[in-house]
Amino acid sequence: MINFAIAFSIGFLAGALAEMTLFYGIFVSLRFFCGGYHAKSYGRCFSLFALTCLGYVALLKGVLRYIGCPFWILGTAIIFLGMCVWVKAPIEHTNRPFTSEERKLFRKRSLQLYLGWSVVGMILWMGRKETLSAGFACVFVIIAAYMLLERGEKDEEKSA
Repeated sequence: MINFAIAFSIGFLAGALAEMTLFYGIFVSLRFFCGGYHAKSYGRCFSLFALTCLGYVALLKGVLRYIGCPFWILGTAIIFLGMCVWVKAPIEHTNRPFTSEERKLFRKRSLQLYLGWSVVGMILWMGRKETLSAGFACVFVIIAAYMLLERGEKDEEKSA
């Protein structure tokens, strides 16, 4: 609930409530199944989430102001996130390891959500919903960055 309140407040204050609602839905659903960077405390987590929301709004407004949302922007974000999901998902949190069945389920759901959200983003782009399709591109890049920041078990096993 705290993260929802943070996202809603920032979206309201930035005049980007629809875009922040889109961000929150995509971010929470993909991060739950894909995993990624986790802060070491709740305070840091809430602060990092607030900074992420502010970064999203700034990135979105910058993209729309200077570039718009040509298909190459959305397409590149879709491919970038897809590579991260394919290679890294699901990334386990050290405090909550997966069972074998959970790992399979989370991988399947990660791919399903990624594909579903990608299709929705492309439909919005084709419908000339520039702000929302740019929002998809920005949140995809942010989720991919969180996945790249967290090494996860797969990378630790390789380095050992």
